[in-house]
Amino acid sequence: MERLTVTGIDERSGSSSPGELGAVQKTDNNVIDRLLNKLPSPLRRIIFALLKRAGDPDTEDTSTNNQPGGLVLVCGWFPGLTLSCALGILSTSYSFSAGRDGQFGLELFFVLSMLLIFVPITIRLLSPAATRFERITIVCTAGISLYLIKVLTSPAYFSMYDEFLHWRTADDIMQTGHLFTSNALLPVSAYYPGMEIVTNALSTLSGMSTFHTALIVIGVARVLMVLSLFLLNERLTKSPRMAGIATIIYMGNPHFLLFDAQYAYESLALPLTVFVLLVIELHQFTSVRFNGLKSVAPIVMFAKARNTLLRGDLRWLSAVTLMVLITVVFTHHMTDYFLDGILVLWAGVYIFLHLKPLYRSYVARIALVGLILSVIAALQIGNPVVDYITSFFQMALVELKHILTGMSSARPLFQSYTGIPTPIWERILTILSQLLVLLGLPFGLLCLWLRFRKQALVVTFGVLVLCYPLVQVFRFTNAGGELVDRSAAFLYIPISTVLAIMIVQLWPTRWLRWKHLFSLAIALSVIALGGTILGVGPSMSLLPGPYMIAADTRSIDMEGIQDAAWTRTYLGPDNRVATDRTNQILEGTYGHQRIVDSIYDRVDISPIFFSPQMGPDEVGIIRAAKIHFLVVDMRMSKARPLLGFYIDESEVDAYQHTSPVDPHNLTKFNTVSQLNKVFDSGNIVIYDTGGLVNAPEKP
Repeated sequence: MERLTVTGIDERSGSSSPGELGAVQKTDNNVIDRLLNKLPSPLRRIIFALLKRAGDPDTEDTSTNNQPGGLVLVCGWFPGLTLSCALGILSTSYSFSAGRDGQFGLELFFVLSMLLIFVPITIRLLSPAATRFERITIVCTAGISLYLIKVLTSPAYFSMYDEFLHWRTADDIMQTGHLFTSNALLPVSAYYPGMEIVTNALSTLSGMSTFHTALIVIGVARVLMVLSLFLLNERLTKSPRMAGIATIIYMGNPHFLLFDAQYAYESLALPLTVFVLLVIELHQFTSVRFNGLKSVAPIVMFAKARNTLLRGDLRWLSAVTLMVLITVVFTHHMTDYFLDGILVLWAGVYIFLHLKPLYRSYVARIALVGLILSVIAALQIGNPVVDYITSFFQMALVELKHILTGMSSARPLFQSYTGIPTPIWERILTILSQLLVLLGLPFGLLCLWLRFRKQALVVTFGVLVLCYPLVQVFRFTNAGGELVDRSAAFLYIPISTVLAIMIVQLWPTRWLRWKHLFSLAIALSVIALGGTILGVGPSMSLLPGPYMIAADTRSIDMEGIQDAAWTRTYLGPDNRVATDRTNQILEGTYGHQRIVDSIYDRVDISPIFFSPQMGPDEVGIIRAAKIHFLVVDMRMSKARPLLGFYIDESEVDAYQHTSPVDPHNLTKFNTVSQLNKVFDSGNIVIYDTGGLVNAPEKP
């Protein structure tokens, strides 16, 4: 009977072919041989071919001349790809403009713009003909183009919910000249002011507004993210082609297009994290060269000079690592903890692979420094980060437990909380994108193990990708759904590397044909498009369009902005105000008011707005919280909240509203003599509660 082995024996001639399978030869071949030969012959051949390609150390066509040979060769497809990206941005501009005018069905133009950006660039990155310089330029072009799409969603003012929270922190620092000022909108933000410090410094030097300065800061961070990710993957895989593929895959994660392009601390901290990993990896490489040179010829003059240069490089890399690590620690808590986790796991992999003792590991020392800095930041007086994070995870875990035990039902997928179903084509793209990622990971891990298992950071990435399927279970919970989407921005760093390794190993350049290029480009475009649709939220709520109730970006309009600005001008700043979610961020930034909510004040203000009458309980809440003004948005009586709640997640019937707020509940304030109506724009009414708060209590 014909037998197959994975030791490199050619099944036809019986001759040995050393090195054909690289790392496969280092496994327990006898065990694998026995397992293979128990399988049917066709299946054995398929598995043998898969192992052969997965462990092939020569996937790139070294005979292809990719060296610069003139301007045309250096640029390659770059001019044409830039034009394609420009057409994509033009299509986006049209869809956004028409959406603001209330036209529907224009999502197809948005999809077209994404395809114009992703498909041509992906094809070129998959091609072995592109030079390294061309790959770098086109991934930067793709990153900048996608960032411009985010800018086009709101080119004149902040519109995403988190942007207002950090704008308030930046504004407080600018006005007071002090760090760590209180921010009722997001208390934890004040203790991680790295991004706001950079913004204020650039704004002060240039004279630009916070908004325009923020566009520059996040734009530079976006370029840093793309370049660092490319160079990190190139450093790990020794392949510019693999690095380009990994970078374009990362751009398809649900948070890349909008969430991590907004003015929020993660948008700056995440690029710095990737940069830190790159610098540490370069330090490891330089350290190996330094130690190798010392052991070879320390007495040679050239070796001594080179030894001195490498020692200087190590010092500079260590200094850069420490500076950027401190910046990450005081920019975003979750990104910092993710970085700490990678460093600890990386150090553990070093020990597991017996690459270096723990006491000599540079990664272990950096991990220890990172953990100490994280603890110092968390233990700042008044820092609520521990309660902030634990309460979030506790809420998600409790909800998941209730679903598994049957105490509550799972969150319905593919429809908003208002009951609007997701279009069928969006469902298909979203499901396909997630299936392609999940199906590709096992093959990617196989290729990683056979080719790169002696590289500690690559193995670390392989361990991290195992978390991605596990967190998907939280998608069926209300609180955990956000957790899954946010984790994608971090987990796609290793996922993109693993999937790029799989693509290059299973489709080496010598087997690559145009049909393979187009098929792979379509698959990667589906991953990117499905991930983007998943990230923009239900009913494309993060894109411009008609006004919607409690829909964050769709709920920001000129009426709310002007009303908030009126309160600052005529009522003065820092009044204690109770209102709904949308007007909270507008009053807290444009109005510079002191917002009363359940996060900072531990007070549930929802009964004030939802109760049919102003009874003793409602009056007690106003007096206990010392609320000076009530801002009532009458539009809450016209539709259910898209996000599932009007005020915050602690309100009565959050995620369970079956009908809009009764109009009588919002107009009852007109019948209370102690409440004084001071403003009415038609949709938004402001009441002064001074007469009610200061009225003597009845005996």
